[in-house]
Amino acid sequence: MIELTPGAQGLSAPISYLIAAVTLVALFVILWFVCGTKEYEQADGQADPAQPPRRRIWYLFLGADDRVSTSKVQFALWTLALSFALLVIAFHDVVYPPSALDPRYLLLLGFPAGAAVAAKGITLAQISNSVVSKAAAHGKKTPRTAIAEIVSNDYGDLDLGDAQYFLFNLVALVAFFIAFFNDPIQLPVLPATLVGLTSASATAYVAKKMAPPAAVKVTAVSPQKGPVGTQVRVFGSGFRAAAGNTAGPYVTIGGLTAAAQGNPTDTVVTVSVPPGLPTGIADVQLVTADSRTATLPAAFEVT
Repeated sequence: MIELTPGAQGLSAPISYLIAAVTLVALFVILWFVCGTKEYEQADGQADPAQPPRRRIWYLFLGADDRVSTSKVQFALWTLALSFALLVIAFHDVVYPPSALDPRYLLLLGFPAGAAVAAKGITLAQISNSVVSKAAAHGKKTPRTAIAEIVSNDYGDLDLGDAQYFLFNLVALVAFFIAFFNDPIQLPVLPATLVGLTSASATAYVAKKMAPPAAVKVTAVSPQKGPVGTQVRVFGSGFRAAAGNTAGPYVTIGGLTAAAQGNPTDTVVTVSVPPGLPTGIADVQLVTADSRTATLPAAFEVT
């Protein structure tokens, strides 16, 4: 724990808070201009007019797919919180006496940092091995979309692991600031239980990232026979792609593309039997927008 005593030359606490906040804002503004912008390109290499450039400073919080990264947010919030507190102590107390750093802060910074690095490494490895395919979530971020991306998985569903990781760190940050504002001459000692919960949730978050994505399955078709042009419902699971990828699954019957009918769901997609198919038994294959494939052999009979 850091043992500090008020210095005679220090500024008042309110002035120290203000100067510390202004210092961090000034640093953020400098980085805003220095880091520049990221341009989005179309397939032909030209700038995409539908996607305005994004300031690279926001990648403090965004992942490679432009979604708000749960792990990066925790790391960034704790970095900002501790930077603010240390600046306040510097202005309020002026001189740091010799002291030891409470090891809890090594956990509060280390686990989010490790989780962010590990999550990025796992995701990049899965993409390079074609295990997953990430679609970039372009567009302007609002507070609602940012929070939704923090607590949801790649498919846009509320995820307990991500939500727990975020909430435990949020509670720890609130406890940190309440204790610090009560005694702004030292970093507060946070409860070991609370620090342990944030560390455990970071470990669980990384473990969840290592789990393979849900496999796509085709279990049945209905009807099971009919002439060319028949509308066929394909049943299964895992048909959806990651959030931000609006393309539906691609279905073939007997190797020919079957045109989609209506809006597909995660378990059902309706297609029409393509023209040109010879009579007889045909396989039905489904490929999701993120390249996961499932085949049901001899699933449909063309009459």
